[in-house]
Amino acid sequence: MHDLSFISPELMPWFMLLVAGLGIFIWRILGVTLSSKIDKDGFFAKWINAVAFAMTTGLMVRIIFFPTGALAQTNMLERLIPFVIGVIVFLCFPKKPIMGLLVGVGAFSTTIFYNQYF
Repeated sequence: MHDLSFISPELMPWFMLLVAGLGIFIWRILGVTLSSKIDKDGFFAKWINAVAFAMTTGLMVRIIFFPTGALAQTNMLERLIPFVIGVIVFLCFPKKPIMGLLVGVGAFSTTIFYNQYF
């Protein structure tokens, strides 16, 4: 590890914020500058899209089947049924993906509310 003792403890949070910001903005700037050079129907763009979908799917599987925190206090069906409902609505309205999200969150909230108070 590097010795960062030359930075005063009061300035350390600001230093860390600057480093994190640079790490994020470097990739954003590269994305903006290189986006015009990438063919959206090319192999590279399709591969990036596939990786993004795989990561999202993996995250959703992890959240549903291996939850942590407050979500771990819910039953499997309380997580799985609203997710399936949200996916069905998402597939019914492909031009409006926010519909699937809102219906899924609403179904989950309704399920939790119903199980807690009834």
